[in-house]
Amino acid sequence: MKIFRIYMLFGGLFFAALAFILIPNFFASSEDVDLPVYSKTSAREIVKQLQEKGIIHFKTPFLVLAKLTHADRHLKAGLYRLNGQMSLWDVMTTLSEGRSTLMALKVPEGYTVEQIAEEFQKLNVGSSDDFLKATQNQVALKNLKIVGPTAEGFLFPETYSLPLGASCDELIELMVRQFWQEVGPDFEKKCQKQGLTPYRAVILASIVEKEAHNADERPIIAGVMYNRLRQKMRLQVNATLNYILNTKHAWLTTDQIHNTDSPYNTYMHRGLPPTPICNPGLASLNAVLEPADVPYLYYVAAGDGSHLFATTFAEHEKNVRLAKKARRAKKAQAAPAS
Repeated sequence: MKIFRIYMLFGGLFFAALAFILIPNFFASSEDVDLPVYSKTSAREIVKQLQEKGIIHFKTPFLVLAKLTHADRHLKAGLYRLNGQMSLWDVMTTLSEGRSTLMALKVPEGYTVEQIAEEFQKLNVGSSDDFLKATQNQVALKNLKIVGPTAEGFLFPETYSLPLGASCDELIELMVRQFWQEVGPDFEKKCQKQGLTPYRAVILASIVEKEAHNADERPIIAGVMYNRLRQKMRLQVNATLNYILNTKHAWLTTDQIHNTDSPYNTYMHRGLPPTPICNPGLASLNAVLEPADVPYLYYVAAGDGSHLFATTFAEHEKNVRLAKKARRAKKAQAAPAS
């Protein structure tokens, strides 16, 4: 009988725990609360927010459940709409699977604010104009430690889960705070080591993002940019001019280069452009913080995604001829197939 009672006790405890995890709390508030979650936020930090917002009442059961199911390793970045009546299981799976009336906004590396605004509009939750206006909210930008005129450069590339009705301001704050979390608390110190402010470092990283197609070339191209800046040479980067041209091509015409008077025309003006030209990923940001120690001052696209690098202008001219020859050969090879 004693063993039977022990079994009954453990059985009762098991079913009570199961009920605690799976059954919604109908006595709690049904008011929806938006909870921002960043990809590197720990489970303990999230549990603290959940308790403060009244979504859960006890920390330990959630932490134990997240640990046992390994959900604490798969918490997805996003803005989650939750309420206190949700069961513990629903709260956990919502955060780990990125669901619950959510949509996914995918932001690839190198997208501009205009491109992100277009993707946002495709979700049918708001207009691209509203999104762009929100990126220019000066009060919000100041609170988010952005010194530029827009959030360009600081909307971190990531796939974000969004609830229906999420505001543009909430989304932009989520993306910018994700940026600061990714670069880490010592970002400003690392920038100063390279002689840059954080904002100028992001500008340079956005150029590297647009110029480098191969991951292993990012630090090299960053090194070339630093070399040209130190020698007061014009950067002469197509991507900066393409940023403000309506017709965006990898190759610019002579007319575009010589007759577009803009601070983004790095063929005409020395130094960095006034703002970032896209939203760079972490690899490009790291390349700017840790550039390759190279002697190169020039590079040209080889036509296969890689670049040919040179120290002198004579070497560069030779590389340009080789690159043109390779492109002509590639074009000729493709012609019979088309």
